[in-house]
Amino acid sequence: MDPSEYNIIDLVPQRPPMVMIDQLTYADEKSARGRLNIKESNLFSDNGKLQEAGLVEFIAQTAAAYTGYLSISNNQEVKKGFIGSIKNLVIHSLPDINTKIQSEVVIDTELLGFTIITGRVFQNDKVLAECEMRILLEGSR
Repeated sequence: MDPSEYNIIDLVPQRPPMVMIDQLTYADEKSARGRLNIKESNLFSDNGKLQEAGLVEFIAQTAAAYTGYLSISNNQEVKKGFIGSIKNLVIHSLPDINTKIQSEVVIDTELLGFTIITGRVFQNDKVLAECEMRILLEGSR
């Protein structure tokens, strides 16, 4: 099944109001993309913008949705993930509320129970944020 056909709540362990991804739009063997419509009610919205923590959480939840999609596709349980570290975080700009943003995560390495990803957030082909993130899945160590 195409990842966009799943209800996002089935793919991520987070629950409202902490869900920071609306849809997983694409997934292949090493990457995924997501979409978020930024609402004023978003926990990380302030002064008409989605704040830095919201951009980082969007990247993390895109990785979580990707992992959930792979798990469900293999008839496995969706696991919780934990951010182990964030490196080389660059925030280029903050998006306005009532706009849409897209994410992309690429799996770089899986090592010692950690998954290392490169994540980016885009709006209209403009990079808003980017980082490297180490994620530990529950029960993988």
